[in-house]
Amino acid sequence: MKKCLRFGMIAKITLVLFFYIASVAIMGLLAYNDLVDAEKKTETLELAYNIHNNILESRRYEKNYFLYGGEDSLDDVLDMTQKTSEIIDAILYRDGVSSAITQKLKELGADMGGYTEKIHALPALKKTNAEQYSQTMAEVRQSGKKISEMSENIVNDEKKFIHATIVQLREQLLVWISVAIVIGVLLSLMVANFVFRPLAAVKRITAEIAQGRFRRIEVINSRDEIQEVMEACNIMVQELERRQDQLIQAEKLSSLGTLTAGVAHQLNNPLNNISTSCQIVIDEFDRGDTSLFKRMLNNIEQETLRARDVVKSLLEFARSQSSFSPPREASLADITRKALLLVKSQVPSDVSLIVRIPDDLMLIMDPQRMQEVFINMIINAAQAIEQRGEIAITATVDAATQEVVIEIRDTGHGIKEENLTKVFDPFFTTKAEGHGTGLGLPVVYGIIQQHQGKISVQSTPGQGTSFFIRLPYPGGKK
Repeated sequence: MKKCLRFGMIAKITLVLFFYIASVAIMGLLAYNDLVDAEKKTETLELAYNIHNNILESRRYEKNYFLYGGEDSLDDVLDMTQKTSEIIDAILYRDGVSSAITQKLKELGADMGGYTEKIHALPALKKTNAEQYSQTMAEVRQSGKKISEMSENIVNDEKKFIHATIVQLREQLLVWISVAIVIGVLLSLMVANFVFRPLAAVKRITAEIAQGRFRRIEVINSRDEIQEVMEACNIMVQELERRQDQLIQAEKLSSLGTLTAGVAHQLNNPLNNISTSCQIVIDEFDRGDTSLFKRMLNNIEQETLRARDVVKSLLEFARSQSSFSPPREASLADITRKALLLVKSQVPSDVSLIVRIPDDLMLIMDPQRMQEVFINMIINAAQAIEQRGEIAITATVDAATQEVVIEIRDTGHGIKEENLTKVFDPFFTTKAEGHGTGLGLPVVYGIIQQHQGKISVQSTPGQGTSFFIRLPYPGGKK
């Protein structure tokens, strides 16, 4: 059989982080390249500004020459045009310069060459040919104006180009941020699906196990450690169910040991009565008193039924858990009476048993398990009463919550405050060694939880204890 590929949690988380880091790195690299391009374009714009400023400066020297005739001004013009040509060449050799700007710079360089030639010719023409000098002056002014306009256009084009680049970078930044957010959300959902959802299921089932509800979870086929944990949880739930059944059966056997002596005493009375009735019939048989015989036989029948009920209740209680029938509708009062029949001999004669449960109060439950609840609770209550006292069992319907509230109250010595939170812990007992297993109340707690109910306790030392059991009431549903 081919073994399926298992992709561990560490590998999954590493892969998710790798994809996220790789995505951020790619976006960062693209953004970095865009910023480098923007930086180059900004430097080109600065050089274009220098070209325009130099041309304007050369025009100023040109005007000074025409106004004052100083040949030093022409030298300044030639110096500025030389610097401008050098800047143009520097821009043309730069990377990332657009073809449109390159073409305009070449045209500007060519026009500046003609402008420079005319500047060079002015001193000679001024001395030899006045008419040609005037014409050349006009051409110089016209060329200067042209190169000035061309440089200004180049600056404006670069400004527009930079502005467009900034707008593009801003739009790209918004796009990258949106992509990063989407990727982050998707990766978060993947992590939540791979990790947190299965962990939440495991957490939920462990919380239910802590409350005594053993329910298996649906295993997510993630092929990693989470799947193994969920499978282990289901194995644990199965084992806990088995152990709980063993615990219940162990407590039942312990309770049977407690009940055996009492049941023997309860059976002894009807057997004595049966024996006495039989003896009377034998002694009076020769006299033929049919009315006496009939009365004795009726007495024997009643005592036999009485003994049968005791034995039947004991057998039902002792029955293995595996043979329990599914939950069904049953009378709460009838279950309570059967429990009282078994534990009656365990309750001292000076302890009153009071039961106030309506005969028509029906609940969906496992009758045998609920009978065990009442047996444990009544025995515990009787053992808590040292002298004369009272055990009261009442049941009322809470219409607001659609629940039946069962109260089992005794007038015993009560429970200390520090022990109230421990009474449902397995093997916790305040009884003397050899007089308690500490399993009765934990078993009761588990049975109530399995019936989707709740159990709580209130007690004041010296004033008795009350246990409250709340069970769903199907009769409250409309």
